[in-house]
Amino acid sequence: MKKKIILSIFLLILILTGLGVYCINGDKISKNVYVQNINIGDLTKDEAKDKLSSEYKIQSFKFNYKEKTWDIDPKTLDINYDLDKTINKAYDVNRKGNIIQNIFKSLQNLAGIKTKVNLVISCDEDKLKSELEKISKEVNKDSKDATIKIEKKKVKVVKEETGLKLDIEKTKENFIEDINKGKSTQKLVVSQIKPKIKSSDLKGIDTLLGSYSTTLYDSGYGRVQNIKLATKKTSDVILMPGETFSYNKHTGVRSAENGYKLAHVISSGKVAYGIGGGVCQVSSTLFNAVLYSGLDIVSRTNHSIPSTYVDLGRDATVSDSGIDFVFKNNYKHPVFIKNNYKDGVIKCQIFGYKSDKKNIEISTKYGYNITTYRTYYDNNKKEIKKEAVCTSAYLSRSH
Repeated sequence: MKKKIILSIFLLILILTGLGVYCINGDKISKNVYVQNINIGDLTKDEAKDKLSSEYKIQSFKFNYKEKTWDIDPKTLDINYDLDKTINKAYDVNRKGNIIQNIFKSLQNLAGIKTKVNLVISCDEDKLKSELEKISKEVNKDSKDATIKIEKKKVKVVKEETGLKLDIEKTKENFIEDINKGKSTQKLVVSQIKPKIKSSDLKGIDTLLGSYSTTLYDSGYGRVQNIKLATKKTSDVILMPGETFSYNKHTGVRSAENGYKLAHVISSGKVAYGIGGGVCQVSSTLFNAVLYSGLDIVSRTNHSIPSTYVDLGRDATVSDSGIDFVFKNNYKHPVFIKNNYKDGVIKCQIFGYKSDKKNIEISTKYGYNITTYRTYYDNNKKEIKKEAVCTSAYLSRSH
C-alpha cells in the first residue's frame, strides 16, 4: 500500500513537471493572463499585440478635486502605450521565476486563476508638470490670517481662512503610477495651508491701549497722498507676542514707483522737496500711540530739526537709507494696529487685551539733550515706575 502511494506521488510529480515544462516552453502567453480587462492568454506575442491594438484605445484622462474636473487630452502629455513591453511582461508571467515557481504559476492559470498585467505607459513628465501648474492656478488659494475690524468703535474679529496648495510633484508621481494600472481618473493631491493667526488668538482684543492724533498743516497734494499711503500700509497689522514692527518694512521704499509723491521733507537740517514727504508725520504719530500703549521701543531717531506737528522728543524720523522706527509687542497677548487719515487728521490706535491696559503719561525733560519719559500709574494714580524712553538732540530750525 505504501509503495503504491509513493509511486502515485512520483507519477504525479512527473506529470506536473512535464505539464509545466510544456507550458513554459510553448511560444504562447500563459492562459488567463489579462492586460487591464483584455484576455491575451493562450496567444502568441503577435496575436496579443494585434488584439490589444484593436481593443485598447488611448482615452482621455481626468484630474479631479472635490466637485471640479479637468480633462486632459493624451496628446497634450505625449502619452504612449508601449505594447511590446506590456506583452513581454505578460509573456514572462510563468517564465521569470525558478522552475517550481513557473510550474506553479502555469497551473494556477490553467485552473482559471487570472493574472493581471499593467499596461506599460509613458508620458512627457515636463508637459505633465506644465499642465498641473496650469491647474494649480485654479486650485491654489492663499491662507488668510484672522484679523480685526473696527466698526462703530467696536472691535470685531474676522475669522481666518485655510489656504490650499496643489502638490504638483506628488500628483505627478501618482498619475504616472496610476495610468500604468489602467486608471484614467486621478485625484489631485492638495495640501491645506493653515493660517498663522486664528480667531481664537484675537478674541481677547477688545480694549484701546494707546491712541494719538496729529493735524496736517501742510495740505499740499503730494504730502496728503504720501500720508494716506503710509497710513494705509502701516494699518490693520496684528503683532503677536514677541514680534517687532518695522515701519520701513511696512511702507516699503518711498519711491515714485511705489506711489509716493514729491512733498516737503527735512533733509540735513533744512526743509526741501523730496519723494515721500509726510511719512514721518505718520511714524511720529504712531510713535506716540505706541508710547501710550506701553509697547517697547526698539529703534527710534529724532529729526535733525524740530517738527511742527509734535512736541520736542515726540517725533520719529525714518529714511530709506536705514533709519527705521521699530517697536516690539512685549505683552503675552497680540495687539492690533489701526491707523487712519481723515479730514486733515492722522489717528493711530493700538488695541489689545484689557489686562494689558496701562495708565501712562508721557513727559519730556529739556536740557542740552531732550529726554522722553514714560510714567506708569496704578488705578489710584500712584506712580508705579518711570522710564527714560529715548533722548533727542536737534539743530535750530532754519529754512
